Amino acid sequence: MAYQRRIITQTLRLTGSPVAAATHVVWRAPVACKIVKVHGLRSGGAAAAVNAKVGAVDVLAADLACGNGTFTSGTPTAVAGDMDAGEVLSLEVASGDATTVIIQADIAIDADAYDLA
Repeated sequence: MAYQRRIITQTLRLTGSPVAAATHVVWRAPVACKIVKVHGLRSGGAAAAVNAKVGAVDVLAADLACGNGTFTSGTPTAVAGDMDAGEVLSLEVASGDATTVIIQADIAIDADAYDLA
């Protein structure tokens, strides 16, 4: 079988007055994979801090302060972004008062194309 790395992105867009701090389940890993980057963007308000979680564990060592109108990115250290098949990815607004928050997680999957069909 031919294996190749693919990057998929899971995205969460939240709006509110302001967006409430909360954790939202967005994806379940079909195969072992790795979160390679977390991105955050906000608009309105003064701040927003975000993170991603595998199960109950934060992917980034420190919450990511979202840019206003431009994406800010963070990279997991060591094995913090590793996911086993069946584990759940959540995207989290940790704090802030933004009116719109977008969180993205880029996930690398090394798997045969048929594994995910």
